[in-house]
This record gives sequence, structure tokens and C-alpha cells, in this order.
Amino acid sequence: MPAAGQIIRWGTERARTGKWRADGSVAFLAPLPDGRAPSPEFVRQCLRMLAKQGYERVVTGALAPFEQQVFLDAGFAVHEPLHLLVLDHTVAVPPVPPGPRLRRAGARRREGVLEVDAAAFSSFWRLDRAGLGEALEATPRHRLRVVLGDGRRVVGYAICGAASSRGFVQRLAVDPKAQRRGLGQRLLLDGVHWLRTQGTSQIAVNTQYGNRAALALYHKVGFRDDPEGLCVLSAPLGSSILG
Repeated sequence: MPAAGQIIRWGTERARTGKWRADGSVAFLAPLPDGRAPSPEFVRQCLRMLAKQGYERVVTGALAPFEQQVFLDAGFAVHEPLHLLVLDHTVAVPPVPPGPRLRRAGARRREGVLEVDAAAFSSFWRLDRAGLGEALEATPRHRLRVVLGDGRRVVGYAICGAASSRGFVQRLAVDPKAQRRGLGQRLLLDGVHWLRTQGTSQIAVNTQYGNRAALALYHKVGFRDDPEGLCVLSAPLGSSILG
């Protein structure tokens, strides 16, 4: 099976693939953020490759409406709709509020990042070690910062990435036991200000339906809802794909 972060190339088209989280039977397939939209034949080629490698199912990254049709035509269906929020470069955002120091996350702190992730997200969305590596490799430039609590244990983290003029809040999590202390806002604003130094004209973030706390935080910082939203799509892989 492909390693996390493998790039599938077919002609001039490219997409990122690998194992979805800790489930070895499920693959993910995501267009590159700075690449062109995939063609129907390229998607079918990817599905055939993943089926031959033993995967039983494939899920996409979070896709905008204009990106979804090619996948729907190839046999995908909506797995989960997501809120999409964007922050334009013209919007003034608050400074990073005072609080605990935000630190780089070297190899020794990655396990703590995964523990926070597991506490903050449902099983489908949780990162494993390979998924964390994939998140860090998903954009040409990225920033990972953590905040420490008692015993120098990681209690929150944020991953932000930049590709060309587009910025992304890729992951933001705070241990439920450390929430309501302003740590999420501090991590978010640190990432937003860094993304603006990277020349991004717009920053995007997505979150699950019903996550009211996350929506309130993003709105407070200045993000606005994009009415089109996003969707994660999924498809089974079987003999019909191989044929």
C-alpha cells in the first residue's frame, strides 16, 4: 500500500494518496492544493490503482462544489458535508492574545499532539502518526505550534499551511480538559498572522456541522461562512472498479 503522502502521477495530473488514518482498508485521495482539477479518467486511474493495492474504500479530502462533480461521476457519494469559512486579507484581525508560550513541535512532542487529537476528534477524523505527517506535507509551507500544560504536556496544537496565495487552517485542537481558557484562539491567531506573512490573499478552514464552539471561534476572529460549503466524498473499491 502507498506510504503516507504518496503522489499519484498520470501524465501532467497529480493527486495525493495514502492510508486513511489508522484504518488500513481505507485510502484517501486528494487533489493537490496548488494543482489543476483532476480529469474523470485520472480519477478512474487512481481508483483502479488503489483497488489493486488492496484498499476496500476511498475517501476524498474536503472538496469544493466545483471539484466534486468529477468524483461523483466516478462513483463517489457524499460521506459528510462540512462548513467552509474564509478570511479575506482585507479583514483586520485581533493580535495574538497573551497566554502560554507557543512552541515548535519536534519529534518528541508529536506523540502529545496525537493524544490531543484523539481526545478532541471522533474516531473517523482522528490522526495517526502517518496522518499527522500527511497533514504537514499537504502544503509547500506549513507551521505547527503547540501549547503546553501541566507537566509540560501538550494540551493544544495548530497546523497551518500555505500554497501559492492560498492559506489553510488545516488542523486546530485543544484537549477538552484544557478548553475555555483561550488556547484555541491564541493558536488560531498565531497561525493566521503567520499565514499573512506568507502572502496569502485568503485563508480557509473547514469544520464539521454542529461544531458550534469552532464556528463561534472562527467568526470571532473574522472568518465568514462560504455558503457553498465543502463535502468529503467516499466510494467503495471492488471488482467493478478493476474492470
